[in-house]
Amino acid sequence: MLIEHRSYTLRPGAADLFWDAQRERGDDGLQPILERLIGSFATCTGSLDQIVSLYRYDSFDDWQTRLLGLYGRAELQAYFERVRPLIVRQESRFLVPAPLPELTPHWGNGHDWLASQGPLFSAPRRAGVVEETTLDFAAGGVPACWNAFRQHALAEDPAAMEGLFGGFSSVVGALNQVLLYRFFPDVEAWSSHRVALQASAKWNSFMHGIAPLTACSNRQLLAPSRIGDMSPMFGDRDADQSRERR
Repeated sequence: MLIEHRSYTLRPGAADLFWDAQRERGDDGLQPILERLIGSFATCTGSLDQIVSLYRYDSFDDWQTRLLGLYGRAELQAYFERVRPLIVRQESRFLVPAPLPELTPHWGNGHDWLASQGPLFSAPRRAGVVEETTLDFAAGGVPACWNAFRQHALAEDPAAMEGLFGGFSSVVGALNQVLLYRFFPDVEAWSSHRVALQASAKWNSFMHGIAPLTACSNRQLLAPSRIGDMSPMFGDRDADQSRERR
């Protein structure tokens, strides 16, 4: 199993044009990769005018076949001609699920969620937010992070586990990274979580434990796409028949 983290940095103010192109491309054109989509999001903090997408592939060959197979399709050329001028930078990283089931309950360790299995969350995506936390480590920091997670019993800490739906480490691209993903039904729930996490003795002990190997940490908020086939984790994705604008 391979997780792709793909980001598009758009020209300033081009986000609405990007989403418009998704609405008008039709439901079937990108199906080979939409079948493997975890979710697409717009950044709300940090780098703006950026689209972040997570995909789950069987292998690198699966990724190559599904993605590169799109580029020669005649029916998609108009879509590519519309979208490509909006993108000033494109980056992909490949990730693998954490070896701890508590950190990645839906992928790896015997779990393998796909969009065809139905939504993960009943909460509507319109007000929801996803928090992406990136921990950058020195060499050897990733296994040390997993060990610290066990040693500090974070799986038993409600504050540390709240909203957590994915934990991964990088294997291609920027190395020695751990990425954690949490979903909250609204910004208020996320804010309450931050207060609880800052007060958590287990979490603070964990962070102190990994500090000697941590180069930096980053947190940003992501808004789920309101386009149904780009937000398969959410139960209301099929209700958005009109694919109304973000």
